[in-house]
Order: sequence, then C-alpha cells, then structure tokens
Amino acid sequence: MRVFIIGSAALAAAAIAGPANAAPGDILIKVRGGYVLHPGSSRVAVEIDDATTSAKPKSAVSGEASLTFFMTDHIATEIGFGVTSYDLKDRAGRNLSSAGLITPSMTIQYHPLPDAKFFRPYIGVGAAYANFYSEKPGEVLTDRDAHFTQFYSTSLKGRLAPVGQIGADVALNDQFYVNVDAKYIGSNTKFRVEQGGSGQTASHKMRSVIIGAGVGFRF
Repeated sequence: MRVFIIGSAALAAAAIAGPANAAPGDILIKVRGGYVLHPGSSRVAVEIDDATTSAKPKSAVSGEASLTFFMTDHIATEIGFGVTSYDLKDRAGRNLSSAGLITPSMTIQYHPLPDAKFFRPYIGVGAAYANFYSEKPGEVLTDRDAHFTQFYSTSLKGRLAPVGQIGADVALNDQFYVNVDAKYIGSNTKFRVEQGGSGQTASHKMRSVIIGAGVGFRF
C-alpha cells in the first residue's frame, strides 16, 4: 500500500509538472536539419556538341529555421526558411549545373490534439518560393575544349510552389521540444544553358520531399 501511495503521488506530481498545452498566442521557434529527396523530378535535356545530355537533381542535406504562431488551439501558421544545394547530375554522376536553393515558405497548420501534453502532431498546406542562387556550370560543360569553357553559364528560374506538410512536436518540458517534419514542394521551372551569344531552355519539374528533425523552443 505504501508503494502504491508513493507511486500515485509521483505520477500526480509528474502530471502537474508536465508540459503545458499549446494555446493561442504561443510562439514556437524551430531549427531542423534534414535530407532532400527528389522523387518525380524530371530530367533536363540540352544539346552539347551535337549530343543530347540529360540530368536530374541529386539528393542533398538541408537546414531550416521556422517560427510557428498559434492563432487558436487547433490552427497555427508557420513561416520557414530552408537552404540546400541543387545539383543536376547526368547518368554518369557528373554535374551539369550546381546551385544553391533557398525556400522561404508559409504554411497554415492544423493541430488535432491541442490538449496533448507530450506528442502533438500536425498537418499543413501553404506555399514556398524556390529561389536559386550561385548557379554555375558543372564538369559536363567545363571539362571540354578550353577554348569554349569560359562561355558556358547555367541558370534555373525561381518559381512559387505549393507545399504540403506533416509533422509532430514532442515536448520535453514547458519550453523545449523535439520536432520531426516532412514537406513536399513541387514547382515547374526552366533551366537555361548559355554559350556565347546562343542558349537553350528546357522545362524542369522540381519535386522535393524534405525530411527533417530538430529542436525547438516555446515562448
């Protein structure tokens, strides 16, 4: 009986000291690391020296920081800022083009279990802007006759993209928690190669799945 009483008291204390529920006005700051996959992305095909070269985006590591604001117990909005690389590789594993990719995004989230103390799943939909930077030609273009190397350049056009999101926050205490998250970002963009005064443009379907995990802090 004494063991039962002590155990019951310990459980009651843990419940009282457990993490608080999510509530309107709460702000969550999250930092995540992740891995980007590109299922469904199309190949870009361009003519190089009278031969067709095609390439697809390579999987890469990523990082993201976000801020989530609870408007109600169930509804929150998240503003995120993700960074990764976006390299187009041919079938032999050589780079056709290398670029960085920044994806600022905003999603509206639904949290079905606002009263949960520890495990709080969510789903979200929204939009992102795929912004490519520091684009440069890869060895497919530069490891050629030196006379032509300096004339090649590559670019990818930035576009708006829809976002789908699913994830969960696992509370450690009232302020700190672990976050797991998966996002789908899809966009139709254009890839361009220029050599001297001429150029080629190819359509490209960008389909990215970002799987991430990290830590967060609640204000």
